[in-house]
Amino acid sequence: MTLAYLPALFLIACLISLIVSPLIRRFAFVIGAVDLPGERKIHSVPIPRIGGVVIALSFTMTLSAAWNIGRLNPSWMTLDLTSWWPVLIGAAIVFLGGACDDVRPLPVWGKFLIQAAGAATAIALGVRIDHVSLFGSDPVNLGLLAVPLTFLWIVGITNAFNLIDGLDGLAVGLGSIAAGTCATLFLLRGEMDDSLVLVVVLGSLLGFLPHNFNPARMYLGDSGSMLIGYVLAVTAIVGTQKTATALAVFVPLLVLGLPIIDTLFSMVRRFNGHKQKYDKNWLQGLRSMFEADQGHFHHRLMALGLSHRNAVLTLYTVAMGLSFCALLSVLAEYRNAGIVILTVILATAIGIGKLDYREVDVFQVRRLLRWYDHVAFDRRFFLGFLDVFLITSAFWAAFLLKFYEARSAGELTAWYVNAFPPVLITQFICFYVFGLYRGVWRAMGIGDLVKVVLAVGVAAAASYSLVVIRHSPEGTMSFFVVDFLLLGLFAGGIRSGYRILDFSHQRGVDQGRAALIYGAGRGGQLVLRELMQNAKLGLRPIGFIDDDPQLWKRTIGGIPVLGKSQDVPAILDEHLVSSMLVSSKTIKEDRMKVVAEACKDRGVLILMTGLELHPLEQEYASLTQPTLTTRPAA
Repeated sequence: MTLAYLPALFLIACLISLIVSPLIRRFAFVIGAVDLPGERKIHSVPIPRIGGVVIALSFTMTLSAAWNIGRLNPSWMTLDLTSWWPVLIGAAIVFLGGACDDVRPLPVWGKFLIQAAGAATAIALGVRIDHVSLFGSDPVNLGLLAVPLTFLWIVGITNAFNLIDGLDGLAVGLGSIAAGTCATLFLLRGEMDDSLVLVVVLGSLLGFLPHNFNPARMYLGDSGSMLIGYVLAVTAIVGTQKTATALAVFVPLLVLGLPIIDTLFSMVRRFNGHKQKYDKNWLQGLRSMFEADQGHFHHRLMALGLSHRNAVLTLYTVAMGLSFCALLSVLAEYRNAGIVILTVILATAIGIGKLDYREVDVFQVRRLLRWYDHVAFDRRFFLGFLDVFLITSAFWAAFLLKFYEARSAGELTAWYVNAFPPVLITQFICFYVFGLYRGVWRAMGIGDLVKVVLAVGVAAAASYSLVVIRHSPEGTMSFFVVDFLLLGLFAGGIRSGYRILDFSHQRGVDQGRAALIYGAGRGGQLVLRELMQNAKLGLRPIGFIDDDPQLWKRTIGGIPVLGKSQDVPAILDEHLVSSMLVSSKTIKEDRMKVVAEACKDRGVLILMTGLELHPLEQEYASLTQPTLTTRPAA
């Protein structure tokens, strides 16, 4: 199998997942597999919870298609999935058990039995952690410890993803990052068939993410979260069995670090909190380690003031940082890996200390790192961290594309390794100077994208001018042209991605009372945007009314122009509308009268909207405050 087939399989899996999700969502309501609002729930309406069915279907259909095509036409694709049968069989057990739990919730011991059955199946079929290495050293044979350690690893990672699935899109996003990182590691080692399975998993997860990202239209469910955790846990073992030397033990720990740390810390925190209340009851303290609560990392981030989406994006950034450290260690052949580990440990301690846990003070963070309390730890910190990752990714991706088959790869690599630090610093400074950290991603527009392109262009030109002084090798200019294109794609794409996700959810909004907007001009478009982005208004726009013939049967912002004022009676009879939003004061009286009478006869509320300036009274009378008002029409 060649590298060229992986993007095709990724796209197939992604499209299947994206298309199948709405169908499975409707099916969930039919069979009653929905998550109802509750005390520990953050949603207020029933939401389907069998997203794992979407992942399993997409994965199975894509892999089956690739397998059958390979059998019918070996010249196009040849797959050898013999070593992956333990993964597939165990995953089927975990998925089916989780699906039963989604339809009819099982007790804690029931979930454990499902996870244990999947782990035992994998072990019985030959999946074992027989040897490990530290920092790329010679492998150490585990002997009799292989079976219990393998069991604990599989069950622990499976359960970790099940526990961390507490916010919309969190488990799916973290699973996507881990799957993409593991697939990259396999590709770097030339193991195409191993990477194929994870690439298909990645496509399935990313295709489901728009339906699962906040506000979620479908939850992953235990069938999905346990399936993701199980596949990632077992593939991390299977991938190491095919090489003479095992991957360093800390590499999978970094890739799956966030779910692992969250689970272990939650257990310690629960035990410590219980011990402080009931010092003598150790048995109850051990049982409390496995009790559900609202003290996970994502809960603490929201308690500190982050919104639902920002909490998820923050944890995405942390996971990408850990994965980047793992890739960096492997690419550097484990040189300075100890420094990477110490840095991660220190950053983890600082991060946990910042989450303001009262039950435990890990490593005495508040005493040892008081100086850190004076450092800004806001949204810009994470955006800067993300841009460092994007700049690094664009630089080395450009290097691989430009010099992948170069004969003097060793000399070129040494030159670009030395050139990378000043390039990173220069491009990061350019991003800061152009004010890319002062923007709001949700409000991204053409002007913001132009600013990104200018910043990237100046960054590439400045970094090229800086490094070309050092006797640059041939092809350096074309390298920075590729770097400019990739960095622009990454920086613009990641900032636009938030707006795209937001747009996809706006298109799928099916809650709230139906409303019509009278006037499809700028005022009407402003009203439409506010309704789409503000679910608290409880209104769902279904169409425009406008008397301009050129706008009839057109679509504005994804919403159709249904007709003119004379068509309102027929439109109201056809659609169950609760409100008519009038977006302009320039509408002629006779036309407005037709609309008003039609709405009055059918009990439809008419609301005037618009941007108005009201002088403030008393001591602030000299100031004016622009307000967007929505009030009943006179």
